[in-house]
Amino acid sequence: MSDKKGISISGGQISGYNQKNNFGIGIGNTSGGNITGGNITGNKIIARTIDESQQKTLTEAAAEIQQILKQLEQSNPTETTAGQMTVATKAIEIVENNPTLKQRVIGVLKSAGTEAFKEALDHPVANITIAAFQGWIEP
Repeated sequence: MSDKKGISISGGQISGYNQKNNFGIGIGNTSGGNITGGNITGNKIIARTIDESQQKTLTEAAAEIQQILKQLEQSNPTETTAGQMTVATKAIEIVENNPTLKQRVIGVLKSAGTEAFKEALDHPVANITIAAFQGWIEP
């Protein structure tokens, strides 16, 4: 596979790529059940590895939150910011009133991280809800 800039990827190897400014991203090996990613902040890389059990927990928690958000969207349109805030607020209340789900969400945020949870959630209201969920960890 290659693009117009001459970067080619073959057998997991990248060639034709010139890395500048001390930025880097680790690409994980998914064949062993591990996924490695990172957030770049200035010249720092914060990497996180997610094993199969963490990935399963992340997927399950995200699916449960997505289900809640879909149910709330049926009676609360999310085309406006106010509508998104309403759905997010109600979803946060539902999770907060379910101690088991709340602890799972906290566990996922601690083990998989915020970005992984946002990606797994893949919903317009994800940023709002996850910011509130983070407040349970970092008050």
